[in-house]
Amino acid sequence: MDCEDNQFHLTGTTRILNTVSSFGSSGGLGEAAAWLCLREDIYISLISQRPLRTDLHRFSNSDVFHRDDDFAWASRMVFLLAKVLKYAFNYDRTVNPSMLEDIGKEIENWNTKKPSTFQPIQYVPRSNEVHRRFPGVWMLLPVHVVGVQYYHIAQIILAFSNCPSPSLAYESFKQARNVEKIVRGHLLTVLGLAKSNPRAENTLFTARHSLVSWGWILRHRQDQEAAENLLRDVETRTGWDVSQSIQSLREQWCDGSDD
Repeated sequence: MDCEDNQFHLTGTTRILNTVSSFGSSGGLGEAAAWLCLREDIYISLISQRPLRTDLHRFSNSDVFHRDDDFAWASRMVFLLAKVLKYAFNYDRTVNPSMLEDIGKEIENWNTKKPSTFQPIQYVPRSNEVHRRFPGVWMLLPVHVVGVQYYHIAQIILAFSNCPSPSLAYESFKQARNVEKIVRGHLLTVLGLAKSNPRAENTLFTARHSLVSWGWILRHRQDQEAAENLLRDVETRTGWDVSQSIQSLREQWCDGSDD
């Protein structure tokens, strides 16, 4: 699924989910399907930069908000990312900044209180070597990769959402550079998580969608080459054609290069 297709499947399932209030908290296959639909909606929202269509209130009675197992913690992070996307990309109306600030506090609270199983079992910082441009972040299980990866994506969106309105040229430029640095750090971690944990295959799609959305922010040629290699790995392992994604990124990198 991509933002260029007609998205009939997502439109249909979202309408059903929004109509039948019990799906998001019914347990069993119904709730599992609802969470899957939500994640598909998240992917489309990321690459189209549009707000979610899913009614998040349908999930309010889900037991994932009361359980304490790792799957519940990961699902809570999925839900928090969905909340960010619901408001951050809503360009048609003014969003109260305090609302995003409150969501940001919820996300940081998740990160602070998450179980120790969500900590990497091994972490290797990125280096100048061509095969180590992304940090190595090895996690225990795919569910932990998903939770941490979604956390970093949420931080990327919050960073962009906090960009101030244009004011003094220098201050705006300085703030933009700070935001770019923050976003690049989180993006590299998102990519490193996908590369380091081959059993968590879904995170490859998340990495691909993140590159489509924010890959332009990779300024160093070695980082760009590493991103292309990761995309080719996505195609090899999943069959997803990435040629258009790579071409689009090359054009963006060319536009952003110095004269």
